[in-house]
Amino acid sequence: MMENLLICTPTCGRADIVEEVLRYESEYYTNYDFDIAYYDSGSDNAVKDVIENVDDTFRRRINYYRTDKNQCLDYKIVDIFKSLASDKEIKYEYIWFIGDSVSISKEALDIVSKAMDEKYDLIRLPLAGSGSEKDIICDSPQEWFERCSGSMAHMAPTVMRTTLLMEDECEWSRLCDKYICCNELCDRHGYFFTVAFYLERIIKLDSFRGIMIGNRVKWRRDSPLKGNRSYWINELFDVWARSYCETLLALPQTYKNKEQVIRQSDNIMVGRFSASMLARYRLGGIYDYRVYKKYKKYFPLVTDEPLWKCLIISAASYKLLKKLYMIKEYTEGEWDKSLEDIRRRVKGRNVIVYGAGLYGERVSGVISRTWENEIVGIAVTDKSDNMKQINGIDVYSIDELAQYRRDAFIIVATLPAAARCIVRGLRKKGFKYYEALLGC
Repeated sequence: MMENLLICTPTCGRADIVEEVLRYESEYYTNYDFDIAYYDSGSDNAVKDVIENVDDTFRRRINYYRTDKNQCLDYKIVDIFKSLASDKEIKYEYIWFIGDSVSISKEALDIVSKAMDEKYDLIRLPLAGSGSEKDIICDSPQEWFERCSGSMAHMAPTVMRTTLLMEDECEWSRLCDKYICCNELCDRHGYFFTVAFYLERIIKLDSFRGIMIGNRVKWRRDSPLKGNRSYWINELFDVWARSYCETLLALPQTYKNKEQVIRQSDNIMVGRFSASMLARYRLGGIYDYRVYKKYKKYFPLVTDEPLWKCLIISAASYKLLKKLYMIKEYTEGEWDKSLEDIRRRVKGRNVIVYGAGLYGERVSGVISRTWENEIVGIAVTDKSDNMKQINGIDVYSIDELAQYRRDAFIIVATLPAAARCIVRGLRKKGFKYYEALLGC
């Protein structure tokens, strides 16, 4: 099953993550027939050694390639595309770029396998784990752009048919010049070539069909070793405020409503550039007046905050910001200590985790693995826009859990601004035991 799929995984010497991910995947990836190709630009053979030590049953379907260590991720992806396009005997009908810290769940693989059988040109998984359970099927590039582009990301959510590849060297050069510009990570560099590539290519097709899988399963697992080790951690504003906007705005005029699509993106709507997050970026050293001045023309597209507020946050003193936004800076150890402190206060009570995002997923996972307390549910404000389960635990609206007002302990695990509103709401609803996790 899925023998016509190639999973492409660029990496840069993160051998520990690759080893942990492959060990996890070996439990069930061997039930499928797809191939995996690692493209490593690290300075040593550590990733290669990890792959060579994988169990033979799994190892036979993993290929390893060295790539130029001086290339940025986008040009590395271009070279992968071009090598596949030049293969006259290519056996793959689909390619799937997946980050080196990501594993695809068995449930998602089964769903994608069925979609591949239907010969869709693009298959999309919901990036942020939100939205309707129903699949969205599109028959035109514009419909796809408007309805399914809200969760566009560089890798992982999109499976692409190899018929979109091309051999025209001039066309490759045009797209690279348009969407990447240069090989250096600077304010001329683009970060979303993969997205731009397939949106450019699908308008060339005589007919197009794409499917966005409904939000009914947890489709990805991120390695616990990844932590904050993001390739783009220091380029947050350049990636999401500038490059993301510029990439979509540079698409052919065939695509309409570009600004609306940007504003509705899951990458933006999670509050990435809310006032409280801007304050945190300021305290973390990645946002100041210089950054504000450089990227302010993009702010109307990526935040609902007025420019005057963004300006004040960029220049205000740390003391004032901490007071206004009730912010403290916490280490990973302090976060874990906070959860352990809450554990002692919970005692024998049942637990409700409030929050179905990354914080809620992590907290519920820790409690499930290491606490003896029962989690009676994951609470959210609006159940219609969330998954049915997180870590195998049912998701409920907070009103559906009213029966636990007097005895269950609620741990609020959300973004800080949301946590404060949630705590006030719990008080009004008559819940007796609740606490926001440190840093939330």
